[in-house]
Amino acid sequence: NELANEDRSMSFLRRFARRVWRVVGQGQVLPEIVAGRGMWSYDRLASYCQGRVRVVLARDHRNILVLLHELTHVLGPCLHGPRFIKTYFRLLQRHAGYSRFFLQGVAASRGIYL
Repeated sequence: NELANEDRSMSFLRRFARRVWRVVGQGQVLPEIVAGRGMWSYDRLASYCQGRVRVVLARDHRNILVLLHELTHVLGPCLHGPRFIKTYFRLLQRHAGYSRFFLQGVAASRGIYL
């Protein structure tokens, strides 16, 4: 889904996050979604979440894929393991229009079965 990887304005991403959070937030307060420099990860600036209170989106990461990735961290799975992948892929399917079959294939190729 190319649209999910398209650069978006922060106002769009905040509205999108509110819509997603109404469905998956489990009564938690939506974290603040902010534009930021990012933090160094390997050789680039990366987006990140600060616990359950803030998601910081680096300039090159202001898209639906990264926002959903960071919201997955806020929901609980901190490490990029099977639980994280299952939660992230559910968000991608429901809120970014990815095919369940495509995501199942990607997960299975990494030994994760949804």
